[in-house]
Amino acid sequence: MRYLVQLAMEKHLVCTDQWNQLRTMRRTILQWHDGGIGFNIVMTTSLSSDVPVGYFSWTEYDIMAPMQPKTEKALAAAFISNCRARNFRLEALKELEKAKIGIDSYGDCHQNRDGNVDKVETLKHYKFSFAFENSNEEDYVTEKFFQSLVAGTIPVVVGAPNIQDFAPAPGSVLLIKELEDVESIAKTMKYLAENPDAYNHSLRWKYEGPSDSFKALVDMAAVHSSCRLCIHLATMIRQKEERSPGFKKRPCRCTRGSETLYHLYVRERGRFEMVSIFLRSGNLTLNALESEVLKKFNSMKHIPVWKEERPESLRGGDYKVYRIYPVGMTQRQALYTFRFNGDADFQNHLEINPCAKFEVIFV
Repeated sequence: MRYLVQLAMEKHLVCTDQWNQLRTMRRTILQWHDGGIGFNIVMTTSLSSDVPVGYFSWTEYDIMAPMQPKTEKALAAAFISNCRARNFRLEALKELEKAKIGIDSYGDCHQNRDGNVDKVETLKHYKFSFAFENSNEEDYVTEKFFQSLVAGTIPVVVGAPNIQDFAPAPGSVLLIKELEDVESIAKTMKYLAENPDAYNHSLRWKYEGPSDSFKALVDMAAVHSSCRLCIHLATMIRQKEERSPGFKKRPCRCTRGSETLYHLYVRERGRFEMVSIFLRSGNLTLNALESEVLKKFNSMKHIPVWKEERPESLRGGDYKVYRIYPVGMTQRQALYTFRFNGDADFQNHLEINPCAKFEVIFV
């Protein structure tokens, strides 16, 4: 624990703009740790983890790199070197060959081309790339997939069943969920290869930019996982302190006549400190919350955490609210599953949770 917290303080990490916040969090976390209080934290590739640690980031992958001509005769390229994977990826490779899909295989498994090449530069000249993982687990999406996006090919995936959550745009990824899918995937590959308009439509995100959902996912990695660990721990400690009998906090609501003013707290995902937001009972709606959040952060001349991380082509313009959700949600809940069921549900949440705390994702 002490090592991880110290790591988050190193100035070469992405979170240097939070230096003062991290210094405060570090002191608080180490006091609790030295006091014999432990924490049970899960950090895995799963977006349901306390602190997800994915294979993706804007800085690691030049996702918006320009397209190159598809000059290779074979439709697809494969780089597979672990021949003892726990899934059916090698069987899928063989079935695609039986379906008359031309494949250049550069890896140790089923090799038919010299593997002494630059992988990404090689992939750029194929219409399709095989992003075949060694296991099919939710959210387990590795460099195989993201290198395919950099290269400007259409990834054909054996792996995470929820790979569409990671897709830069609808229709940009093909998934072989079971061996029985190979025949239909092969037909789709042939159709796209023979119809330039349809093929280019699948890669239009390279010119128009990826979807907001993709940006919201990859933006998470703009804050180093060690910094996000510190934020998670400090939030747990603060919540515990606030539940203690002697803790003094500001009033959560103030009623005058028939109107009540609600005091809420909001922070950007990837930051620790909260800012105050006030909503009146006569306008206690989700739209009002979003409007007040934007007004507040704009008045602070707020710079989103992802501003320096994204490719330059994706930084411009005003930012907007993508999601607002209660603090404590996992990233899977925040990005894909949680929604207030209308204004009444939101209002009920405020009644049950005085001084409610929220996180906001800007895109």
